[in-house]
Amino acid sequence: MLAELHLHLFGCIRPLDLLRQLVVRGQVRWDLYESGMKAAYGTIPPVRQVVERYRQGDATAAAEFENLYVFGDQDAGNFDRFQAKGNLMALSLALNDPDAGPAEIAAEMAKIVTGIRADHIRHGISYAEHRVLFGVDLDTPRNRAVLDTVLDAYHHGDAGPTERLAISLNRTNPWPGWELVQEIARGPHGDVLTGIDFCNIEEGHPPKDAAAIFHAVQDFNAAHPQRSLAILYHVGESFRDKSLESAVRWVQEAAEFGAHRLGHAIALGVDPHLYGAHSREEPVSEHRDQIAYDLHHCSGLRAAGVAVDSVALRTELADLAALPDGASVTIDYDAARLDEVRRRQTYAMGRICSTGAVIEVCPTSNRRIGGIVDPAHHPVRRFVAAGLPVVVSSDDPGNFGISLGDELDWVCEHTGGGAELRQELIRAAWDSRSEVLSGRLSR
Repeated sequence: MLAELHLHLFGCIRPLDLLRQLVVRGQVRWDLYESGMKAAYGTIPPVRQVVERYRQGDATAAAEFENLYVFGDQDAGNFDRFQAKGNLMALSLALNDPDAGPAEIAAEMAKIVTGIRADHIRHGISYAEHRVLFGVDLDTPRNRAVLDTVLDAYHHGDAGPTERLAISLNRTNPWPGWELVQEIARGPHGDVLTGIDFCNIEEGHPPKDAAAIFHAVQDFNAAHPQRSLAILYHVGESFRDKSLESAVRWVQEAAEFGAHRLGHAIALGVDPHLYGAHSREEPVSEHRDQIAYDLHHCSGLRAAGVAVDSVALRTELADLAALPDGASVTIDYDAARLDEVRRRQTYAMGRICSTGAVIEVCPTSNRRIGGIVDPAHHPVRRFVAAGLPVVVSSDDPGNFGISLGDELDWVCEHTGGGAELRQELIRAAWDSRSEVLSGRLSR
């Protein structure tokens, strides 16, 4: 039985289903899509014309649309490009049409859910967890139309895979969303709401800022064990705003604060030499946190082969106190420092392993968004070798044109694990369902 644990609901819409949706919708804000594509790619693809050809009955248009929509290897390494292509789906939904009412949105969502369920059946998925992201204010008639439709469909569950939902909370202000989550979790559809998620832009949102909401979820779980919720946390996927050391630290901190599953965690296991000799900047505030981490973990880091000069670090910390938080620090990386980052990763892996947190690996997403093109650099090799709990998933199978089977094949091929590893990963996914990790169900 295959279990898909890292899926974004709207990213599961397959190209043909989206094409049909575009034809039905009729009114699409092509200007917004095309301006985004122009900015990201420097050109505007003929999607508008392809959709019109399909509307007129041109059978060849479907395959051409798929080639234009899927975010493939040729697009790799650029999140702006991924966002630009994904905007086509977002702009075609009634949810994002200011003139659409809740009834129209609910009808559209019912079709989407039915299509995704059929797709899961085609690909042998027995269990799937979907994440859905809105803005800060989740409790609006439009958003409730989406949630109520999805919750009702999953609750009644036609023949097919078991489906569960995690609501993605706003990283800047998760509290309004958390209030709605609690209401739903305690209500009649609380059986299918099994987690909360943090996703989207990671930069500028250190895990320490989520510590309070983590504690709130833990308190809720203690009070409502039959409706307990898993904490799913995207971290270490994108780290352009910080040092490699801080990126590794963020993954460890998310696990130690109580995240049940860690989304991607590329920074934890990617070969640092992928980045070569280079320089990075990070805010003074972040650099202070990294120094504090090194001082707190100095004995463990030293045992892992990391040189920690406590006296020098305290002196640097005192010097940084005079700088404003908005200032930045430049870190230069040569081969020796990159080797040290690798040893830091090894130390952090050991700490994370002791928490029981599970890492969600999405290979195609990592290649095409994260830019990890060479399999030798992909973190899953080290995760498996280190014995970390790992599950494999497809993230946005509709956007990427892939399946869970493709992802499992890739991992088993490039780690050398073969059929034995494949079975281990399938079992691990089943044992890492949100309702199991949160304690709602036993293994």
